[in-house]
Amino acid sequence: MSFLFEPIGPATWRPAPLTRGPFGGIQGGASAALMCAQVEALAAVEKLGAVASVTTHFLRPVPLADLSVTTSVLRRGRRISIVDAQIIAENLVVAVQRVTLITDLGSDLPTPPEHRIDPESYEPRLWPVTQGGPRMMDAMEARQGPDDIVWFRLRNALLDGHAPAAHVLPAADWAHGLGAPLGAPVRPSVAIPNVDLSLHLFLQPRGEWIGVDHATAWSAGGVGAGWAAIHDARGLIGRVAMSVAVSRL
Repeated sequence: MSFLFEPIGPATWRPAPLTRGPFGGIQGGASAALMCAQVEALAAVEKLGAVASVTTHFLRPVPLADLSVTTSVLRRGRRISIVDAQIIAENLVVAVQRVTLITDLGSDLPTPPEHRIDPESYEPRLWPVTQGGPRMMDAMEARQGPDDIVWFRLRNALLDGHAPAAHVLPAADWAHGLGAPLGAPVRPSVAIPNVDLSLHLFLQPRGEWIGVDHATAWSAGGVGAGWAAIHDARGLIGRVAMSVAVSRL
């Protein structure tokens, strides 16, 4: 199996060309997923719980170059722990992340009702053809249901290992770019890079498909926000939000 990130040394990874995003460098969701996966690996060893939230700030484009990932435990509690991560590329810190982990109570509290669906029954969502080689869109199968939720499934595994929250991030990163902003019938021809990405999960994803029930809005001056409810094929599992720097092409 080919991975989107291949290990080449201790805590060092080489991204595949498929990780390329639309604005130069690696797609933000893929970069966030790389860090989150390392936090999840640490959490599994040290029994820190499951990811409840993960917030990533992109300090500059993450290059298609060898990447070092560091993690540090900021707080280790009886139920709640906080872990920081960062990506270093070409001797620069290019992205930082803070993850909140919570251990499961093992109780019988109420949860949202399940609504099982089969995303494979929906029509494929086709992406515009672009020049410049492979990109992250090519690494993801996408389908769109009658309710406008866009469903994503990775064609290539992120990396070797179990990282359920990291699996959500490449799909969640599209929340601001799947439709026109509120108040517009179509999206104007502008660039819409998101400068951060914040995911909150109350359930860990079950299965391969991630659904993004998306929306976005902009100010007249180019400050944007995107957000979405996040689903797996059995129902709602969390929410995502991001800040967007809307820019003229």
